[in-house]
Amino acid sequence: MSAPAFANDDYKPGDLEGEHGTISQTGLETGLELYDRDADDTCVPGALQIRATVTNVSKEGMVKVELFGEEDFMKKSGKLRRIRVPAEDGSVKVCINLPAPGEYALVGYHDKNGDRKLKKAWNFKPKEPYGVSNNPKIESLRLPKWSEAGFQVPMNGVDITMELMDP
Repeated sequence: MSAPAFANDDYKPGDLEGEHGTISQTGLETGLELYDRDADDTCVPGALQIRATVTNVSKEGMVKVELFGEEDFMKKSGKLRRIRVPAEDGSVKVCINLPAPGEYALVGYHDKNGDRKLKKAWNFKPKEPYGVSNNPKIESLRLPKWSEAGFQVPMNGVDITMELMDP
């Protein structure tokens, strides 16, 4: 990869500033447009957190995972946290600290070209691997429902697997 696919067209190799601030150390090491705010939390067994293994990933670009509660599920206003990490062959592990036990859901996709955007077809169906927690099979052109994606997180946290589906 010669230069990251930065949203800022004025980016030049060696720049530390992207459109959204300073590039993180991980971003510098991988050549991806990653910022400190994109990082996940340290995984701690037994802590109040979601420890998600995201599968069906190849080592190109980045993986984006978003955390939601039931209110405004899958809407921008309902997003509680957004994580972006470099993609690895096979799977990546993402940990998210939580403020309280309760019901949560994850939505994610594999941003293969690292442009920080989900590629979509003319019918708005994703063109990059995508998935939601609980791995429901969504056959029609609709968004997942909370009842399909929500899961309980107890005080000692939870380990889940989110399988990305090929478009």
